[in-house]
Amino acid sequence: MNVNKDDELLVIVKNEGRFYWFVAFKEMWVLDRVQWIDDFVKNKVEINLQDIHKERYDIPVVNEKNAQIFIGNLIKDGYLYDKDDIAEAFYNRLSGKTTWWDIYDLMPDLFIDFESKRLYSEYVESMHYHKYVPDGWFGELVDFCSDGSLPQDEMFWIKNETDYRSVVIAKG
Repeated sequence: MNVNKDDELLVIVKNEGRFYWFVAFKEMWVLDRVQWIDDFVKNKVEINLQDIHKERYDIPVVNEKNAQIFIGNLIKDGYLYDKDDIAEAFYNRLSGKTTWWDIYDLMPDLFIDFESKRLYSEYVESMHYHKYVPDGWFGELVDFCSDGSLPQDEMFWIKNETDYRSVVIAKG
């Protein structure tokens, strides 16, 4: 299993007490695309506005009110991944020589919690997902994989009280 991080993100979504693991194209995860597109227009970036939200199920702003529709469409389109398959790929790659670049595609980039109206981002490249959240939401750039944001049973990289993600990161 490989996630093409050039084009896709690995995202954990929590809604109605359930956790989902999705891999989809990067633009899918801009929750407030209205604000995002406005920034393009304000900065005089040429953008084709025709059918701009079609690729995202014609949902301009994904929030807690339409979360289940959004999630249902993601599942129907095959973006849902099995966390256990991701974990298996992770542990198959681990060795004494494993570096961050050997496992980074299996690490989540975003955690979207529709229940608490929060978007946590570890994505530090050009897109600032945490800045494009719906009204009444909180977005932040944070290491949600180790700050207690996720419940222990979602953190497959911790096994027998060893945080293998942190071990690999500490190696440099």
